[in-house]
Amino acid sequence: MVRSLTKTWGIAGLRAGYVVGDRELIARLAAQQPPWSVSSPALAAIEACASGRAVAEAAGALPTIDAHRRVLLEGLRRLGLAVAGQPATPFVLVDTAQVRSVAANPGHLREALRRRGIAVRRGDTFPGLGSSWIRIAVRDPASTEQLLTALADVLTAPLAVPQNGVDHGRSALVPRR
Repeated sequence: MVRSLTKTWGIAGLRAGYVVGDRELIARLAAQQPPWSVSSPALAAIEACASGRAVAEAAGALPTIDAHRRVLLEGLRRLGLAVAGQPATPFVLVDTAQVRSVAANPGHLREALRRRGIAVRRGDTFPGLGSSWIRIAVRDPASTEQLLTALADVLTAPLAVPQNGVDHGRSALVPRR
């Protein structure tokens, strides 16, 4: 079992998590990733997030997170965007390769969404994924609808003709054949 306390609790800027497994698995993982130092704030967060009360609260939140994730996944599928695997995390990885402007400028979609007040993360930091991937956090249905509306707007806008090599935030969804 792998847990990222910072993902479960949305603690930005701290990197704290743990792995529980048999000795052989832990030894194989340790061979790949040496231990790293943990800051005092991260240690305090680990203690707080590992308390009995916090563990129970996280377990109780799972059904809500699952329901919110389903809303996000259904909306992304309606827009024709591919999602990696069968997500069971508080985020999903989305392939935007079919958006024409992404091929020319991988950050285009993130920037266009940011201009609309929506933040998504790069997905290429995950091994095996390229620059066309984005990471979207699972949020409440109202926030998800805002994201989906902004995505639909960006995806269906006509391509702008770049002036002086400047991308003006327009893209187009390339239909699948």
